[in-house]
Amino acid sequence: MATATAAIGAFGIFAGPATAQTPKPSYYDELVGNLDAANSFETVRHLADDIGGRFSGTRQEDQAADWLKQQMDGFGYQTKIDQYHGSATTSSGVVRSPDTKLYPGPTWIMRAAGNSRMTGYDNPVSGEVIWINNSGASAADFPASTTGKIAAINNVTGAARDTAVVNAVAAGAIGVINMGTGASPQGAFTLTAPAAIPVVSSADVQSDTIKELLCAPGPDGSVFAPHAGGTVGPTQNGPWCAEQKKLTLTIATETVTANAAATVDAPGLSTRAVITAEKQAVGDVFDTAPIVGMGGHIDSTFGSPGAHDDATGQGIWLEVARVMKNVPLDKEIRFGGFGGEEQGLTGSTAWGNDHLYVSSDHDNNPLTSNQVATPRTQSAEAKRYIGQWQMDMTGTTFAPAKLWALTVDGRPNRVTDEAFKAAQRSGITTGPGGYFDQCKLSQSDHVPFHNAGIPAALFIHLDYRKAPSGLCATGTGSNCTGCSYNIEPVYHTARDAMDNVSQVYLQEQLDVIGASYIWNALNKVDVNVTNGSGQPSPGARVLADCGDGVRDFGATDSAGYLEVRVPHATCDFKVANGTATGLADDVAVTGDRALAVSMTSADGTVAGSVPASLSLSLGTPAPFQPFVPGVGATYEASALANVTSSAGEAVLSVADPSTDHTGHLVNGAFFLPQPLQARARNAANTGTAYKTIGSSASPLNLLAYSGPVSNDTVTLGFSQLINSNDALRTGAYSKTLTFTLSTTNP
Repeated sequence: MATATAAIGAFGIFAGPATAQTPKPSYYDELVGNLDAANSFETVRHLADDIGGRFSGTRQEDQAADWLKQQMDGFGYQTKIDQYHGSATTSSGVVRSPDTKLYPGPTWIMRAAGNSRMTGYDNPVSGEVIWINNSGASAADFPASTTGKIAAINNVTGAARDTAVVNAVAAGAIGVINMGTGASPQGAFTLTAPAAIPVVSSADVQSDTIKELLCAPGPDGSVFAPHAGGTVGPTQNGPWCAEQKKLTLTIATETVTANAAATVDAPGLSTRAVITAEKQAVGDVFDTAPIVGMGGHIDSTFGSPGAHDDATGQGIWLEVARVMKNVPLDKEIRFGGFGGEEQGLTGSTAWGNDHLYVSSDHDNNPLTSNQVATPRTQSAEAKRYIGQWQMDMTGTTFAPAKLWALTVDGRPNRVTDEAFKAAQRSGITTGPGGYFDQCKLSQSDHVPFHNAGIPAALFIHLDYRKAPSGLCATGTGSNCTGCSYNIEPVYHTARDAMDNVSQVYLQEQLDVIGASYIWNALNKVDVNVTNGSGQPSPGARVLADCGDGVRDFGATDSAGYLEVRVPHATCDFKVANGTATGLADDVAVTGDRALAVSMTSADGTVAGSVPASLSLSLGTPAPFQPFVPGVGATYEASALANVTSSAGEAVLSVADPSTDHTGHLVNGAFFLPQPLQARARNAANTGTAYKTIGSSASPLNLLAYSGPVSNDTVTLGFSQLINSNDALRTGAYSKTLTFTLSTTNP
């Protein structure tokens, strides 16, 4: 039995550089391959954790816009922030701890009483917390130790809350936290009498976390772990909480007041921040090039960290912008983050009125949008748009969710069609019954673009349900008739934090949404290849050198056609099919164009032999994301392999040759309880399932070949289940696996 064997470590193998015999990948494949969900995940974490809830009009929304602008400025984009006047007055509190890890993130946004002390965000009060474990209705509820501390009282409203605040102030408290029981902080409220200390109201998860951090385990051994349900068990309110542990919090409060006469320099504005960043097309002095747009919304609902809704959208477009920053293009690429989405699409609508329509007047107040002329007419800027790729909630851990492209009218358009093509290129099933489908919804920032006649879609990771009829372009409401959707339970709550975001799904969105955006940002070259007789030449290999090395763009179809994507460049194209070749040198690709290549050939006798060949090479795998102790999850990683065989049949298999806990990842003397699983997929086998890896004596067969194959690209997948009660040891878990390509018919 002939074999070809290669070994791959669970966390690292290095592929060699491209050689003259191994062309570089196409521009599209290279750019998409550089999209890294780890960067997107870090963007989400910064927005949700470090900045926190970004309710429109608050300081946090502006901080998020400023930070996004800093990133885009660093990438070299032309970036600006527009601010539009809002109508709401908002009093909020930012709560942090200088020395304790808070759940579900280090920054809590609470509702502040409008007439309590406003410290300003830069001058918080700081002190230890004392849980009164009562309503505070009586002065006796507050012990002498309340002096100099932040008093946390059990949830009360109205007159009872006002009384509790008066009693807390009399007892010397420097702040009050009314520990709410709702999924989000209570609505705006005002005390009967102004308070000289900051008074804030929390959401249930923040209330529960405060109690957990203050209370020791109960006499029955119970510990406080209320996060999943958001409720306090009866045994956790026991008398042992009288001896409370130390918890220090800081509270910063501020009121942002609406100002109808707002100007840029006026303080205390309630605004909708909109960031736009663009990279102009090469030589586009007069702004006439086509525009490819992408965006998400910056803001969140009040008190929500807004991790999935919609820091994930910012994570996607910021990563696409990073990858595209140095690519010379003949289209303008544009990225944006809109404020005020949760308050009726106010930011995107105002920006759209300024940019997408002919206006009847252009006032000098940048905080109000222009008046749109009647009847509405597309602006010259709007006419340049190829489409708008708009994200909102792209990557939840909510199990029933799938990827959807939703349009205002329920009909497909260029943006949805291109996204479907990108999904199919990455092996994702599309259409009815597939993982990625299209239907109707008009509740996000794609609406202003659609209304201006621009192809636009909302990309969302959602448990969307089509009507039994399967029809989407129905009904007059925001959704189609009979259509519905389920959103993750933490949607629009204080629990929409980082554990509601999947890095695996973020990568999936990058490989679909980001990939389709990149495909459309590059120039389209229609390559048509004919033979010496003028007939279409199917299967002709198309190569090109555009000044940075030879690249392989693939082979022509049955009609001799191949769609190639190239940046602004001058390229030497070469096509080959057997002994016939064709050349097209010095092709200026400065926009979408067609390219006809004719191959020359002559009759002759050519002979050759094929030596026995069995070749297996492995590329660099993506490592598993760090395993998180105490959290049940399935982790996935992948690597590429290349298979060449001249045999009549061949089998690709994998085995764990080690006798140290065979089939399991190990870390010194420790090993993972659940076995490591693997699968292999290629163009002909897209549905293979994960199976447990066996020993050398019992290898796991991954793929079977019924005939010879050359340069078959195989995706090797690895899956590792971690249960919530699996004990994990600090350090790296790994195992060297042996992949074998073998044949009995060489």
